[in-house]
Amino acid sequence: MIDKVDKVKPSVMKFLLTCTEKPIDVFSRFHPQGRSVLNRTEWRGKEPRSCAVSSVKSRPSEFGHERPVIFEVEVSYRPKGTITYVGDTKYDGWTAMMLDRNSAGKLLDGHGMALATGQPPVYLPFELYADAEFNEIDFGEFIGESETNEIRHCRFEEVLRDLEVSGRFSASIESSFVAQRRHRPTVKVILSNAPSGTGADRVGTRIVIVNNLTPHLQQVLVDQLIDAVSGFIEGRYSLKNLSNDEIVFLDVSDILVDCTPNEEGKDSRFNILGEYTPEGFLEDLAARLVGIYDITVSVVDGPTSGLLLRRKPLRELGFND
Repeated sequence: MIDKVDKVKPSVMKFLLTCTEKPIDVFSRFHPQGRSVLNRTEWRGKEPRSCAVSSVKSRPSEFGHERPVIFEVEVSYRPKGTITYVGDTKYDGWTAMMLDRNSAGKLLDGHGMALATGQPPVYLPFELYADAEFNEIDFGEFIGESETNEIRHCRFEEVLRDLEVSGRFSASIESSFVAQRRHRPTVKVILSNAPSGTGADRVGTRIVIVNNLTPHLQQVLVDQLIDAVSGFIEGRYSLKNLSNDEIVFLDVSDILVDCTPNEEGKDSRFNILGEYTPEGFLEDLAARLVGIYDITVSVVDGPTSGLLLRRKPLRELGFND
């Protein structure tokens, strides 16, 4: 008789790190060169290449103080057999499993031949993550480890019973349900002499390349900027920002970069928003956002230009409308 072996379950380990280092240095400690890395050797009883730092957040602090800052660090443990998704990419543990298909989108059998009708799709493994020696990194004080929630099943009758016990519910074909995305890639719109297209760099940044000779270049750039800002508000994208509990300054000028000088060995050009967008672009963008989303928007002028987003109406914050 073969004994049943319990499946090792994924988990999250939490740490509190107290230090006086600059936040950027702390982030670089856990994400060298801006990249996520896996444990190179066994670490805290976990097998090699099964753990990665999944979150580093500093607790609120005051400007100008010299007191130590507390960082909340989370490390995700994903053993082989743990199936997750980052965006549309499937992962087995931390190994990306890419659907085998050719450039035309037709499914292949893993050996370069067309997949036979009726056969299941073939996924090819790719190791996208580098590794580092976790045993040499100071993660701070270990707080605890908890298993991550697995997908559970229930019956419709159980759903109805839970709703009945709650004492109130509604039925509708309209929806106000919103959930934050786990993966929100940073967006950069790049001016270049290269062909237009969308891709990603090694750290997952969404790169939108717009060729300098694109017809109606200004409108194309405006459309891309609107999509980036809308995606930030909707939780699809990440953009450079400053925030507290009530306001968010969104640095729109950081989105657009002219990389054309790179071809001559020169540096990229930043803060070029005013050169490539029509006069009044930010004001028009603010009006557009107010018409779509339940927020208050102000325009921030200057070389570092952007939008000030308020999560509450001005009158609730003590300002006059």
